[in-house]
This record gives sequence, C-alpha cells and structure tokens, in this order.
Amino acid sequence: MTTIPTTVKHAGVDYTVKVIGIYGGLGGASGTDFYIPEGIEGLTSNSFAATYVQTLHLPSTLKWLDGWALMGTAIRHIVGLENTQITAIPFRLCEQSNKLSQHWVFPPTLRRIADASLAYNITLNDKEITLPEHLDSIAYDPWNPTASTFYSPRYLNRYERVTLLNPNPALMTHRGNDPTHEYYNNSTDMKNLFGTDVLVVNVPVDATHAYETNTDWSYFAGKYREQVNIGATGYTTYYLENENFKVPTGCTAYIITGVTPSGSITTPDNAIVKAFGAGKIIPKQTGFILQGTPNSTVIYQANVTGIEEDVTGNLLVGTATEREISGASYKYYVLSNSGDQGLGFYKQGTRGGASIKLKAHRAGLRLTESIARAKSFFIDFDAARENANVAGIRNIGQEAEGRDNVIYDLQGRRVKNPTHGIYIINGKKVIK
Repeated sequence: MTTIPTTVKHAGVDYTVKVIGIYGGLGGASGTDFYIPEGIEGLTSNSFAATYVQTLHLPSTLKWLDGWALMGTAIRHIVGLENTQITAIPFRLCEQSNKLSQHWVFPPTLRRIADASLAYNITLNDKEITLPEHLDSIAYDPWNPTASTFYSPRYLNRYERVTLLNPNPALMTHRGNDPTHEYYNNSTDMKNLFGTDVLVVNVPVDATHAYETNTDWSYFAGKYREQVNIGATGYTTYYLENENFKVPTGCTAYIITGVTPSGSITTPDNAIVKAFGAGKIIPKQTGFILQGTPNSTVIYQANVTGIEEDVTGNLLVGTATEREISGASYKYYVLSNSGDQGLGFYKQGTRGGASIKLKAHRAGLRLTESIARAKSFFIDFDAARENANVAGIRNIGQEAEGRDNVIYDLQGRRVKNPTHGIYIINGKKVIK
C-alpha cells in the first residue's frame, strides 16, 4: 500500500497537505493500492502521471480535479469517487490511462462532465450508468479518446440502461468554443454519449416530456421510462402534470365519476368507478388510482402518442408538488386502507373533509357538499374492471349498468362466492 503524508515540515513549520501537485502522486511508483489521505482537496494536472499503481483510492474530502490529473497511468480501478465532493470531471482526466476498467459511480455533487474526461475505459461490458441529480452540463462525447468528431469504438462503452436523476435535461456542450483550437469539436451526435445500444433511459416522475422535447435529448424519444411504487394494498393514487400516462402491462387505472348511496347506514356509499386496462392512455393533469402488484415498482411510459381516454367528470384531483388542497363548498377525501371499512376514501385526520394534504404526484377525491356524505366511500374495483372488459359488448362508460345483485359483506367488500351469512344486495341486508 502506498500513500502520502497528510502534513509536512519545512523550516521547522508544520504544513497540512491540501493539494497533490505535478508528479506529487509519486510518478513511477508501483504497487496494488494507492491511498490519497483524507484532507486532500485537489489534484493538479499530471499529479499522477506515469504512476504504476493498480487501484487509486480517493478521499471524501476531494473537491476538484484538473485535466490530465490521471494521465498515462497504469490505474485499473478508481475507488471512492462517489463519496467525493467534486463538482466537475475535467477534460481528458484519464488521458492515455488505457488499462482503466471502471464502472463509474458519480458523487451527488457532480455538476459537469467534460469532453474525453472518461475516455480510455476498456470496460466494454458495462451496461448500466447513472448520472446524478445535479448534473446540468455534459459533453457530447465524454468517452471519446480523440480530439475529432470521430470516436473510437474500441473505447466506447455501449450502455443499454441509463438512469438520469435530474428532472431537467443537462445542457449538452462542445469541446472548447474556438474552431481554430487544437481540441475543438463541434460534434452534436448523441450516439457518442452512451453508444448505440441504449434500450431504456430512466428519468424522474413527470420528466419524460422535458427530455423528449429537448433538441438534444429527443434523440432517445420512446426509450424514456418512469416508475411509481405500489404499496401493500396493491393500489395508489397518481397524477402527472406535464405528460400523459400509458397504463403498463399488469396494471389497471381508475377514475371516479360519481357516488351512489348504499341505501343503508351500515354500509359505505359506493363510488362510481371507470377502469382503464393496460395500453390505455390517461391524459395529463388527471388524478387516478393505479392498481398493480402489491409492494412492487411499476415501470411505465409517459408522454406517448395515441388516443387518450375520456376522463370527463372525473372527481379525483391531483398535484405535481406536495401541498394542501381545499375549496369552498367541497369535501375532500384520501385513499386509505386504515379506515374501518378497509380500502376506500376517508376524510384525512382531523380535517373533517375541509381539506387534504397530498404528496407530489398523488390524488384525492373532491366532492361537492351536495353529494358528499359523512361516511366513507367504498370502491368496487372488480365491477369497474368487468365493465372495461366488456367494452365490445356495450359502452364502457355505462359504469352503473350490470351492478344489480352484486353481493357485499357487512364491511362493504365484494363477495363473489358467498357462503351462509348476512350480505348486502342492492342496498338491502339478505340472509343466505
């Protein structure tokens, strides 16, 4: 193991080492590991030039790197980059370090990636990469070891899955801005960024529209995906402000268009529900309920082309940011499984229906006081799905049809195969 001192003495005075200068990384040194000690904040150009160590360990105190800092090394792996405080990966950081075989994990502080900064990485089988949330500037060809618009496939990672944590597309930049400069590059070819094998680009919720309408990032249109978590009940509310939502395979979406009184004080009222199966497109700015596999992460497409569903009369309201929703002459309810009737819409906490507080991209039920009830609302998802499945036989919008003789237990849950007991049928108690 090789390292450098954290303090040095000169003329009887102790100095703390903050920066490693040119050849300060013991150029020509060899060994398996080189540890840069905590406290070091910067590496200058050529600070590790010609070193023969195989693994370089970076300190969490590292804040900046100069171009060519790791030039011409035999380094194979860089450890701890993700824990540093650097904000930029500079031009030609790893110039001619052609033994580097690195899976890049970047620190959350990173703001900029320059041209050819990550070139000479020979890990051609690295299929996934994640770019951090605050990255707002990236070169068209950070993996390009040449100074021209032509890139060498030998060194180009061909990523299949890319994750972008910034909801705003990063600015794409050129190498230099002077056409007469030795390293000027005016390439705007987005294939130089991740290679030509990209299958999926994951982006934050409600960000696909921003990326697909960006001049550069539209190159990956159709490959963007977002995700939503489904809890233990198998249901969640959802809302997208800027883009529509394509119901993914294995899921069903629902809206609520009204409330039907149960006719009994012992059972909750029934919400009139309309279901949309996989492949249907929910318009933007629509609150809806999404059903999926319990305790799962659902991957979906947004901002898609196609015919959007009619959501006229939808009583679900949503928000793109966490906020409180209220309004005169309305009562508000949230989807919950903690009420006495199981999964349904309930007044939130002590608010008494006067308002609800929703997290970002969630929805709640808003009813006029004229139809609002003091109790909760039962949601018959099964009946809604059945209506959606027989769309070819009758109008899918006739949610209330065919509900005669639907059987519920005394907790308001639908029962398909009742045994002996007391049930609710058409709002009346029936003994079977």
